[in-house]
Amino acid sequence: MPENGPGQPAGDGRRGRRRDRRALLLAAAGLALTGSVLAGSLPPGPGHTATGRTGESGQAEHAAHTDDEPVPSAAREECQDGRDPDESYAPARIAGPAVSEIRERGQLVVGIDLNSYLWGYRSPQTGDIVGFDIDLVQAIAEDLLGPRPDIKYLAIPTDQRERAIQDGTVDMVVRTMSITCDRWERVAFSTAYFETGQQLLVPANSPIQGFDDSLDGMRVCRANGSTASKLLDAESHGAQVVGADNHLDCLVRVQLGLADALMTDDALAAGHVAQDPSMRLADEPLTRESYGVAMNLANTDLVSWVNAVLEDYRAPGPDGEPSEWRQSYDRWLARYLYDEETDPPPAPPLPQYRD
Repeated sequence: MPENGPGQPAGDGRRGRRRDRRALLLAAAGLALTGSVLAGSLPPGPGHTATGRTGESGQAEHAAHTDDEPVPSAAREECQDGRDPDESYAPARIAGPAVSEIRERGQLVVGIDLNSYLWGYRSPQTGDIVGFDIDLVQAIAEDLLGPRPDIKYLAIPTDQRERAIQDGTVDMVVRTMSITCDRWERVAFSTAYFETGQQLLVPANSPIQGFDDSLDGMRVCRANGSTASKLLDAESHGAQVVGADNHLDCLVRVQLGLADALMTDDALAAGHVAQDPSMRLADEPLTRESYGVAMNLANTDLVSWVNAVLEDYRAPGPDGEPSEWRQSYDRWLARYLYDEETDPPPAPPLPQYRD
């Protein structure tokens, strides 16, 4: 893997092609996940157990587990009040209480994932924390604090993200966190910065074909507190559900024969396939979800500020150069998610605002 990213731009990606794309680099050994100058971790909380694509999303219906129990199709969630969960506060750079506190402190504290190749991990070449999510953190921090900002990274397990925001351990979480109606009751989100969907990841020789009868008697692993967890708990599928702290732990379980499949979103799965080309995505995505930057419900000024940063992050440069979003996409994700010969140019989700 080159120091400046996992590969040069090659494009967005239809899920079917990903199943056949086996010429990916094996990079699991490159994830140096322990010990760092800037990264720490949260202690387990109560009940804690230790153990992309953008733009268009597939709308295909999926085979039913039984005749009277259809599995979910790839549809976007709608909240009870009729809102799309992707709707956030209008962009504004107003230094309210939360923004002022960060500036007075002179440091931005961010919860991240150090287990997600392409998204957030420590480069074995440089020792730096890098990835698509990390590029966005850098842009937010520079806008809040100026050049060469002081950023404190905290590595947070999937099911501890909300707690870290609520108790003030972090200012925000930038960790491939899906925006959902349920989560909006506990934390606030920026506008969407990436679109994805839940999908099964299985070994290439697996008999599992998708979210159907082929799951009967199988062991499906998912990260505790993830949207995959909610999906598996809500649907009838005949599989044994296995929990883990992070989705990478699930990949290891599959590799060791302790699980038969991993349920995660397809954007994270692209990183897993890049690490282990013997894995493949099964069938099509079951949901349509978007990643957002998560913050405390009370910190509406910070949410609006981040949305203003995202407005600039999505926008092309004054001379027509690619947006910062596109540059980051090309650096980290294009090689695994985009076919420039057949796909439209990748673009971030369009922002939606409540105001």
